[in-house]
Amino acid sequence: MKSRRFFSVLMLAFIFISFVTAAQAAIYGYIVVRGKNIDNTNREIETIERLIKTWPNGEVLHKHSVISGGAFFFKKITATIFFAGNQKDISNFLTQGPYEGDYVKDVVVMFNYSSQASTSAFDGSVNTTFTRKFANIRKALETIQGKTAKTFWKDLETGKAKDYKKHLVNGKLINPNVSVVFYSVQPVEENRLFGITFDAEGTTPR
Repeated sequence: MKSRRFFSVLMLAFIFISFVTAAQAAIYGYIVVRGKNIDNTNREIETIERLIKTWPNGEVLHKHSVISGGAFFFKKITATIFFAGNQKDISNFLTQGPYEGDYVKDVVVMFNYSSQASTSAFDGSVNTTFTRKFANIRKALETIQGKTAKTFWKDLETGKAKDYKKHLVNGKLINPNVSVVFYSVQPVEENRLFGITFDAEGTTPR
């Protein structure tokens, strides 16, 4: 009886360890889709997203789109799609597809809080910059989900009160914004994945 109970406990422990190991071993990747026709490119992105969702454990984590150019006919769209899945599916996708892309493992997120140093627009700005490291892109993305400029500044006030006070002019923030940039492995420009600026107007992808 005791041996049977021991075996049951051992099996439960094995299943739990296997589950945790599988969760930790999740594979992440990204691809970059570029196009000159915004509607056609968006349809291409939607097709890619549907494909990823057909994989076992396939999941689209984040889509970051930047539209550049002047007149309508000269606009360009660059979209970076981050996804999760099994290594075999992601490996096939990255090696056989026509898109620029790679695996994503270690992610560094740089936060830059900026505001005017005075009521005069000519007196420069105050900046507070720091980075955080994450083992995977899923955890890194949690830092921007549901965030606004207001909540970011509240986080700074709560977590780094001394730095927050440096931004105050007569007890107020003047033209505050927060720039958040994601990098692969280390915060250098060639490893840049994407960026977003949060301000009173909302968000601007960069």
